[in-house]
Amino acid sequence: MSRTTLYGFGAFVGSITGLTRCAWWDDDPLKVYSFSQQVLVPVDLSRNVSAARAGTIPWVDVECDDHRQDGGLTTIGPLFPTGSVIGACWLTESYYQMIANKPPRQPPTAPNDAYDYELTAHVYWGGEHGDRRFEGFHAEELATNGPLTQLAIWHGGTGKTGQPPAGVWWLDLSQVALPPGAGTTVAPGTPGALFLDNATKQQLGLRDPKRPPGFGE
Repeated sequence: MSRTTLYGFGAFVGSITGLTRCAWWDDDPLKVYSFSQQVLVPVDLSRNVSAARAGTIPWVDVECDDHRQDGGLTTIGPLFPTGSVIGACWLTESYYQMIANKPPRQPPTAPNDAYDYELTAHVYWGGEHGDRRFEGFHAEELATNGPLTQLAIWHGGTGKTGQPPAGVWWLDLSQVALPPGAGTTVAPGTPGALFLDNATKQQLGLRDPKRPPGFGE
């Protein structure tokens, strides 16, 4: 399948070794890790989705998503030492699996605010979805009318908080979302994952997950 999966983490930068190279803790280093250097997660922020799209690196070597200013979800950096040192870092699934000390999908001290799929995105680079990007949201199906589905959709990262949904919309899911089996699981009577394309997310005004949860982004 011509797609790259991304996982979102909070990132507290603890080491900078180059213009785009750093290492971070996924949670508050004072409260959780006592500033241990052994659990830092290394990443080269230049080995990103845009670099693969430009042909600079192969897709298999992508480590993280682009910075938000370039259309991605990562908010640390993108350059150091002047870039942000507290924010979000979205790692590719393949790079995440290579890390010796994998950060948990939910940091130890973070509130249980989100489902894993709300911290997951898929970037396509070929096939039927072309160059589209899809991000996971928590949703509940309310009704159907022909090709349209009425859904309550929560802002990213708020599915477990008890907050009300961001809104209710009628959508043609065949046009704007990944189908069941490719990520979306929401169904009649079964709230779950809805992977919306980036254009629809922006049109509806849905926010990205806030990582770290306790810091503004």
